[in-house]
Amino acid sequence: MALVTVAVVAALAATASPTAEADAVRGWVRSHQGAIVHELADLVRLPNLARDSAAIRANADRLVAMLGRRGMETRLLEVEGSPPAVYGVRRVPGARRSVVFYAHYDGQPVDASKWHGDPWTPVLRDRAREDGGQEIPMAEGPYPAEARLYGRSSSDDKGPIVALLAALDALRAIGREPSVNVALFLEGEEEAGSPHLERMLQAHRDVLAADAWLFCDGPVHQSRRMQIYFGARGVTDLEVTLYGPARALHSGHYGNWAPNPAVELAHLVASLRDGDGRIQIAGYYDDVRPPSETERQALRE
Repeated sequence: MALVTVAVVAALAATASPTAEADAVRGWVRSHQGAIVHELADLVRLPNLARDSAAIRANADRLVAMLGRRGMETRLLEVEGSPPAVYGVRRVPGARRSVVFYAHYDGQPVDASKWHGDPWTPVLRDRAREDGGQEIPMAEGPYPAEARLYGRSSSDDKGPIVALLAALDALRAIGREPSVNVALFLEGEEEAGSPHLERMLQAHRDVLAADAWLFCDGPVHQSRRMQIYFGARGVTDLEVTLYGPARALHSGHYGNWAPNPAVELAHLVASLRDGDGRIQIAGYYDDVRPPSETERQALRE
C-alpha cells in the first residue's frame, strides 16, 4: 500500500525535490496506517461478486461517499444493462492536463470452503501466510513492513483504490496540489469480462476524455520495486471442435490410423507457438506495434 501511494504521489505532483516529497509522504503514511487499513477493511467487508447487482450497487454507493469525502465531484456512469461505474474528479485550478486512474471494485466468485476464514471478514497478518504470517490486531498501526490484509478483493482490486485516495490525502497533508486534474474511473464488472465497457466509454466520452489513463490493477513485483506498465496483452478466445470416431475403437485394430482427437489437439496446440513463445499463426502480429528503442531502453534499465 505504501509503495503504491508513494508512486502515485510521484506521478501526480511536479516538484523540484522528489526525494524530500517522497520522504514526507512515507512519514504521512506511517502515521496514518491505521486509518488507511481500516478504510480498506471496511470496503473489503462488502461482498462484491460481479454478478450480484445489489452488492455491486452497495459498493458503488460506498465508493461515491469515499470519493466525496475527498472533495471530488462524483457521478455514476451507466449504459443499458450495465452495473454502475464510479467516476470522480478533482479539478486543480490552472491545470491544463487531466489523468484518469482506472481500477475496478467487483470481484471473482469465491469458494469459502477453501479459505481459512470468512472471505468477507478481513484479517491482518504480520507477513504473508505462506511465510508463516500470524494474525495481528487491526489496531491503529504502525504495522510490520510486510503486513498483509487478507480478505476477498483486498488486492484485486480494492487495495489500489484506497491507495489512490490515500495518495490524494497525502498530497493535501503535505501542502502539495496535483499538477493535473485527477479523475478515478472505477469499473463494476471487470471480473465478468467488461461486457459493457466499450459502450460506456463511447457513451460518456466527453466526461472521460483525458490526456492519459493509468491502470491500477496488477500485483506487486516480486522484487518489491515500483513498476510502469506499457500495456496489457489482451485476451483472444476461440472454440475448436475436433471430430473423431463415433464409438470406442480397439487400439490394437485402429490405433495410429483412426483419427484421435486427443492427438490432433496436442499437435494443434503445439503448432500455435515456437519454443521462444512467439505465436506462429499467420498474420497474428500484423497490427502489433513493436517496442520503440526508448521503451526497450527503459526495460533494460
